[in-house]
Amino acid sequence: MSQRRKIAIAYAFAVPVVFLIVLFQHASLVGVTGTVGEIAQAAQVMEELRSAGSLLKEARANAQKYVASGGDGSYSTAYQKSVAAFRDTLAKIGEQIREEEPVRAKLQSIAPLVSKQLGLFDQAMAAVKKNPADRAKAASSLETQDMLGEIDNIMEQINALQQIRMREQVPASNHSLRLAKMITTYGGGLLIWLVGVAAFLLFYDEKARAWTGVERRVHTKILQALPLGVSVATEAGIILYANPAEEALMGYKPGGLLGNSAKILHDLDGPAGERTVNDILDRLLAGESWEGELPLRKADGTIQKLPSWVLNLDVPGKVYRVFVHRGS
Repeated sequence: MSQRRKIAIAYAFAVPVVFLIVLFQHASLVGVTGTVGEIAQAAQVMEELRSAGSLLKEARANAQKYVASGGDGSYSTAYQKSVAAFRDTLAKIGEQIREEEPVRAKLQSIAPLVSKQLGLFDQAMAAVKKNPADRAKAASSLETQDMLGEIDNIMEQINALQQIRMREQVPASNHSLRLAKMITTYGGGLLIWLVGVAAFLLFYDEKARAWTGVERRVHTKILQALPLGVSVATEAGIILYANPAEEALMGYKPGGLLGNSAKILHDLDGPAGERTVNDILDRLLAGESWEGELPLRKADGTIQKLPSWVLNLDVPGKVYRVFVHRGS
Protein backbone atom coordinates (compact mmCIF):
# COMPACT_ATOMS: atom_id res chain seq x y z
CA MET A 1 0.00 0.00 0.00
CA SER A 2 1.41 3.38 -1.00
CA GLN A 3 2.20 6.08 1.54
CA ARG A 4 -0.37 8.40 -0.02
CA ARG A 5 -3.06 5.75 0.39
CA LYS A 6 -2.16 5.29 4.06
CA ILE A 7 -2.42 9.05 4.63
CA ALA A 8 -5.77 9.15 2.85
CA ILE A 9 -7.10 6.30 5.03
CA ALA A 10 -5.83 8.04 8.18
CA TYR A 11 -7.65 11.23 7.21
CA ALA A 12 -10.80 9.28 6.32
CA PHE A 13 -10.94 7.97 9.91
CA ALA A 14 -9.69 11.11 11.63
CA VAL A 15 -12.17 13.63 10.23
CA PRO A 16 -15.35 11.80 11.40
CA VAL A 17 -13.77 11.20 14.83
CA VAL A 18 -13.04 14.91 15.23
CA PHE A 19 -16.59 15.90 14.36
CA LEU A 20 -18.09 13.20 16.60
CA ILE A 21 -16.08 14.48 19.56
CA VAL A 22 -17.21 18.03 18.86
CA LEU A 23 -20.83 16.86 18.48
CA PHE A 24 -20.86 14.93 21.76
CA GLN A 25 -19.15 17.78 23.60
CA HIS A 26 -21.70 20.24 22.23
CA ALA A 27 -24.57 17.96 23.31
CA SER A 28 -23.18 17.63 26.84
CA LEU A 29 -22.67 21.39 27.14
CA VAL A 30 -26.23 21.99 25.91
CA GLY A 31 -27.41 19.66 28.68
CA VAL A 32 -25.42 21.60 31.26
CA THR A 33 -26.76 24.90 29.94
CA GLY A 34 -30.34 23.60 30.07
CA THR A 35 -30.20 22.38 33.66
CA VAL A 36 -28.34 25.47 34.84
CA GLY A 37 -30.98 27.59 33.10
CA GLU A 38 -33.76 25.70 34.92
CA ILE A 39 -32.05 26.20 38.27
CA ALA A 40 -31.42 29.88 37.55
CA GLN A 41 -35.04 30.42 36.52
CA ALA A 42 -36.34 28.72 39.67
CA ALA A 43 -34.03 30.89 41.77
CA GLN A 44 -35.28 33.98 39.93
CA VAL A 45 -38.91 33.05 40.59
CA MET A 46 -38.13 32.59 44.28
CA GLU A 47 -36.47 36.00 44.38
CA GLU A 48 -39.44 37.62 42.62
CA LEU A 49 -41.81 35.96 45.11
CA ARG A 50 -39.89 37.47 48.01
CA SER A 51 -39.98 40.84 46.28
CA ALA A 52 -43.74 40.57 45.60
CA GLY A 53 -44.45 39.75 49.26
CA SER A 54 -42.38 42.72 50.42
CA LEU A 55 -44.08 45.07 47.96
CA LEU A 56 -47.59 43.99 49.04
CA LYS A 57 -46.68 44.57 52.70
CA GLU A 58 -45.21 47.91 51.71
CA ALA A 59 -48.48 48.82 49.97
CA ARG A 60 -50.43 47.92 53.12
CA ALA A 61 -48.08 50.02 55.27
CA ASN A 62 -48.48 53.02 52.97
CA ALA A 63 -52.28 52.61 52.99
CA GLN A 64 -52.26 52.46 56.80
CA LYS A 65 -50.07 55.57 57.01
CA TYR A 66 -52.38 57.39 54.60
CA VAL A 67 -55.40 56.52 56.74
CA ALA A 68 -53.63 57.33 60.01
CA SER A 69 -52.46 60.70 58.69
CA GLY A 70 -55.95 61.67 57.60
CA GLY A 71 -55.10 61.73 53.89
CA ASP A 72 -51.43 62.75 53.47
CA GLY A 73 -50.87 62.79 49.69
CA SER A 74 -47.26 61.57 49.94
CA TYR A 75 -48.45 58.24 51.34
CA SER A 76 -50.99 57.92 48.54
CA THR A 77 -48.21 58.37 45.96
CA ALA A 78 -46.02 55.82 47.75
CA TYR A 79 -48.96 53.40 47.87
CA GLN A 80 -49.56 53.69 44.11
CA LYS A 81 -45.88 53.06 43.41
CA SER A 82 -45.86 49.97 45.63
CA VAL A 83 -48.98 48.57 43.96
CA ALA A 84 -47.59 49.21 40.46
CA ALA A 85 -44.30 47.51 41.34
CA PHE A 86 -46.19 44.59 42.92
CA ARG A 87 -48.32 44.05 39.81
CA ASP A 88 -45.23 44.25 37.59
CA THR A 89 -43.48 41.63 39.73
CA LEU A 90 -46.47 39.28 39.55
CA ALA A 91 -46.47 39.67 35.76
CA LYS A 92 -42.75 38.71 35.65
CA ILE A 93 -43.43 35.63 37.75
CA GLY A 94 -46.30 34.65 35.47
CA GLU A 95 -44.05 34.93 32.43
CA GLN A 96 -41.35 32.77 34.02
CA ILE A 97 -43.69 29.95 35.11
CA ARG A 98 -46.01 29.96 32.10
CA GLU A 99 -45.00 26.37 31.21
CA GLU A 100 -45.39 25.03 34.79
CA GLU A 101 -49.09 24.24 35.03
CA PRO A 102 -49.28 23.51 38.81
CA VAL A 103 -47.37 26.67 39.65
CA ARG A 104 -49.35 28.74 37.17
CA ALA A 105 -52.62 27.51 38.73
CA LYS A 106 -51.49 28.57 42.19
CA LEU A 107 -50.41 31.98 40.93
CA GLN A 108 -53.79 32.45 39.28
CA SER A 109 -55.49 31.61 42.58
CA ILE A 110 -53.77 34.64 44.11
CA ALA A 111 -55.34 37.06 41.62
CA PRO A 112 -58.83 37.33 43.21
CA LEU A 113 -57.33 37.59 46.71
CA VAL A 114 -54.99 40.36 45.58
CA SER A 115 -57.80 42.21 43.82
CA LYS A 116 -59.98 42.00 46.93
CA GLN A 117 -57.18 43.07 49.27
CA LEU A 118 -56.15 46.04 47.10
CA GLY A 119 -59.82 46.93 46.75
CA LEU A 120 -60.11 47.11 50.55
CA PHE A 121 -57.02 49.33 50.71
CA ASP A 122 -58.52 51.62 48.06
CA GLN A 123 -61.89 51.78 49.84
CA ALA A 124 -60.31 52.70 53.18
CA MET A 125 -58.17 55.40 51.58
CA ALA A 126 -61.12 56.75 49.59
CA ALA A 127 -63.22 56.96 52.78
CA VAL A 128 -60.52 58.97 54.54
CA LYS A 129 -60.05 61.21 51.53
CA LYS A 130 -63.78 61.92 51.53
CA ASN A 131 -64.00 62.41 55.30
CA PRO A 132 -60.74 62.50 57.33
CA ALA A 133 -62.79 62.03 60.49
CA ASP A 134 -63.49 58.41 59.41
CA ARG A 135 -59.84 57.40 59.71
CA ALA A 136 -60.35 55.33 62.87
CA LYS A 137 -63.07 53.28 61.19
CA ALA A 138 -60.98 52.92 58.03
CA ALA A 139 -57.96 51.81 60.03
CA SER A 140 -60.07 49.21 61.80
CA SER A 141 -61.32 47.83 58.48
CA LEU A 142 -57.76 47.46 57.28
CA GLU A 143 -56.88 45.42 60.36
CA THR A 144 -59.95 43.15 60.36
CA GLN A 145 -60.05 42.41 56.62
CA ASP A 146 -56.37 41.59 56.07
CA MET A 147 -55.85 38.71 53.59
CA LEU A 148 -52.08 39.02 53.33
CA GLY A 149 -51.59 35.87 55.39
CA GLU A 150 -53.56 33.81 52.88
CA ILE A 151 -51.67 35.37 49.97
CA ASP A 152 -48.34 34.71 51.70
CA ASN A 153 -49.34 31.08 52.22
CA ILE A 154 -49.93 30.55 48.50
CA MET A 155 -46.66 32.29 47.68
CA GLU A 156 -44.87 29.94 50.08
CA GLN A 157 -46.43 26.98 48.26
CA ILE A 158 -45.12 28.33 44.95
CA ASN A 159 -41.73 28.87 46.56
CA ALA A 160 -41.70 25.24 47.76
CA LEU A 161 -42.48 24.02 44.23
CA GLN A 162 -39.55 26.02 42.92
CA GLN A 163 -37.26 24.48 45.53
CA ILE A 164 -38.38 21.03 44.37
CA ARG A 165 -37.73 22.10 40.78
CA MET A 166 -34.17 23.12 41.70
CA ARG A 167 -33.49 19.86 43.56
CA GLU A 168 -34.75 17.82 40.60
CA GLN A 169 -32.28 19.56 38.29
CA VAL A 170 -29.21 18.85 40.42
CA PRO A 171 -28.72 15.17 39.38
CA ALA A 172 -29.20 16.03 35.70
CA SER A 173 -26.78 18.93 36.01
CA ASN A 174 -24.16 16.76 37.72
CA HIS A 175 -24.54 14.06 35.07
CA SER A 176 -24.12 16.57 32.24
CA LEU A 177 -21.09 18.10 33.96
CA ARG A 178 -19.46 14.70 34.43
CA LEU A 179 -20.13 13.83 30.79
CA ALA A 180 -18.75 17.17 29.59
CA LYS A 181 -15.63 16.72 31.75
CA MET A 182 -15.08 13.17 30.49
CA ILE A 183 -15.48 14.19 26.84
CA THR A 184 -13.20 17.20 27.36
CA THR A 185 -10.52 15.07 29.04
CA TYR A 186 -10.51 12.00 26.82
CA GLY A 187 -11.80 13.66 23.68
CA GLY A 188 -9.27 16.48 24.10
CA GLY A 189 -6.46 13.94 24.36
CA LEU A 190 -7.65 12.21 21.21
CA LEU A 191 -7.91 15.54 19.42
CA ILE A 192 -4.34 16.42 20.41
CA TRP A 193 -3.16 13.07 19.10
CA LEU A 194 -5.01 13.65 15.84
CA VAL A 195 -3.55 17.13 15.55
CA GLY A 196 -0.07 15.71 16.08
CA VAL A 197 -0.68 13.04 13.44
CA ALA A 198 -2.12 15.60 11.04
CA ALA A 199 0.83 17.95 11.56
CA PHE A 200 3.29 15.10 11.11
CA LEU A 201 1.60 13.93 7.91
CA LEU A 202 1.53 17.49 6.65
CA PHE A 203 5.28 17.81 6.81
CA TYR A 204 6.21 14.20 6.09
CA ASP A 205 8.39 13.63 3.03
CA GLU A 206 7.29 10.45 1.27
CA LYS A 207 10.86 9.77 0.15
CA ALA A 208 12.22 10.18 3.73
CA ARG A 209 14.52 13.04 2.75
CA ALA A 210 15.78 15.42 5.38
CA TRP A 211 13.37 18.27 5.74
CA THR A 212 14.72 21.68 4.87
CA GLY A 213 11.63 23.76 5.57
CA VAL A 214 7.94 23.69 6.23
CA GLU A 215 5.31 24.74 3.68
CA ARG A 216 3.59 27.92 4.83
CA ARG A 217 0.44 27.30 2.84
CA VAL A 218 -1.19 24.00 3.65
CA HIS A 219 -4.59 22.69 2.69
CA THR A 220 -5.46 19.57 4.60
CA LYS A 221 -9.02 18.80 5.49
CA ILE A 222 -8.41 18.14 9.20
CA LEU A 223 -6.50 21.30 10.08
CA GLN A 224 -8.69 23.51 7.89
CA ALA A 225 -11.95 22.16 9.36
CA LEU A 226 -10.72 21.52 12.91
CA PRO A 227 -12.73 23.59 15.46
CA LEU A 228 -9.52 24.16 17.43
CA GLY A 229 -6.95 26.87 16.83
CA VAL A 230 -3.67 25.27 15.66
CA SER A 231 -0.37 27.01 14.92
CA VAL A 232 3.05 25.55 14.13
CA ALA A 233 6.26 27.42 14.96
CA THR A 234 9.98 26.76 14.70
CA GLU A 235 11.91 25.98 17.86
CA ALA A 236 12.97 29.64 17.81
CA GLY A 237 9.29 30.63 17.91
CA ILE A 238 8.62 31.83 14.33
CA ILE A 239 5.08 30.95 13.27
CA LEU A 240 5.06 28.94 10.04
CA TYR A 241 1.40 27.93 9.94
CA ALA A 242 -1.92 28.88 11.54
CA ASN A 243 -5.22 27.31 10.61
CA PRO A 244 -8.38 29.43 10.06
CA ALA A 245 -9.71 28.65 13.55
CA GLU A 246 -6.49 30.00 15.13
CA GLU A 247 -6.61 33.19 13.05
CA ALA A 248 -10.29 33.75 13.89
CA LEU A 249 -9.76 32.99 17.60
CA MET A 250 -6.91 35.49 17.83
CA GLY A 251 -8.62 38.10 15.65
CA TYR A 252 -6.14 38.03 12.74
CA LYS A 253 -6.82 38.15 9.04
CA PRO A 254 -5.84 35.11 6.94
CA GLY A 255 -2.05 34.89 6.87
CA GLY A 256 -1.71 37.60 9.52
CA LEU A 257 0.15 35.36 11.96
CA LEU A 258 2.70 33.90 9.55
CA GLY A 259 6.27 35.02 10.18
CA ASN A 260 5.46 36.51 13.59
CA SER A 261 6.88 35.33 16.86
CA ALA A 262 4.72 32.93 18.88
CA LYS A 263 5.26 35.30 21.82
CA ILE A 264 2.63 37.67 20.43
CA LEU A 265 0.01 34.97 21.04
CA HIS A 266 0.77 34.43 24.71
CA ASP A 267 0.84 36.93 27.57
CA LEU A 268 3.56 35.24 29.62
CA ASP A 269 5.43 38.21 31.02
CA GLY A 270 6.18 38.47 34.72
CA PRO A 271 6.98 35.82 37.35
CA ALA A 272 3.77 33.81 36.81
CA GLY A 273 4.37 33.70 33.06
CA GLU A 274 7.99 32.67 33.58
CA ARG A 275 6.86 29.75 35.77
CA THR A 276 4.40 28.66 33.09
CA VAL A 277 7.09 28.81 30.39
CA ASN A 278 9.46 26.75 32.53
CA ASP A 279 6.73 24.20 33.21
CA ILE A 280 6.01 23.90 29.46
CA LEU A 281 9.69 23.48 28.59
CA ASP A 282 10.15 20.85 31.31
CA ARG A 283 7.24 18.81 29.93
CA LEU A 284 8.44 19.12 26.34
CA LEU A 285 12.02 18.14 27.28
CA ALA A 286 10.58 15.06 28.97
CA GLY A 287 8.93 14.10 25.68
CA GLU A 288 5.44 14.92 26.92
CA SER A 289 2.81 17.41 25.88
CA TRP A 290 1.74 20.28 28.15
CA GLU A 291 -1.92 20.92 28.95
CA GLY A 292 -3.48 23.81 30.83
CA GLU A 293 -4.79 27.36 30.46
CA LEU A 294 -2.72 30.03 28.72
CA PRO A 295 -3.40 33.77 28.70
CA LEU A 296 -3.79 34.55 24.99
CA ARG A 297 -3.18 38.02 23.58
CA LYS A 298 -5.57 38.76 20.72
CA ALA A 299 -4.93 41.12 17.82
CA ASP A 300 -6.86 43.92 19.58
CA GLY A 301 -4.68 43.55 22.69
CA THR A 302 -7.28 41.88 24.91
CA ILE A 303 -6.14 38.99 27.12
CA GLN A 304 -8.22 35.86 27.59
CA LYS A 305 -7.32 32.60 29.34
CA LEU A 306 -8.24 29.55 27.22
CA PRO A 307 -7.57 25.79 27.41
CA SER A 308 -4.34 25.10 25.51
CA TRP A 309 -1.95 22.32 24.59
CA VAL A 310 1.71 22.53 23.55
CA LEU A 311 3.67 19.66 22.03
CA ASN A 312 6.85 19.13 20.06
CA LEU A 313 6.83 17.75 16.54
CA ASP A 314 10.15 16.06 15.82
CA VAL A 315 11.23 15.67 12.20
CA PRO A 316 14.64 14.64 10.88
CA GLY A 317 17.07 17.36 11.95
CA LYS A 318 14.47 19.79 13.27
CA VAL A 319 11.93 20.32 16.01
CA TYR A 320 8.70 22.23 15.47
CA ARG A 321 6.37 23.39 18.20
CA VAL A 322 2.63 22.88 17.86
CA PHE A 323 0.21 25.14 19.80
CA VAL A 324 -3.45 24.18 20.14
CA HIS A 325 -6.06 26.55 21.61
CA ARG A 326 -9.71 25.87 22.29
CA GLY A 327 -12.08 28.81 22.18
CA SER A 328 -14.63 29.44 24.92
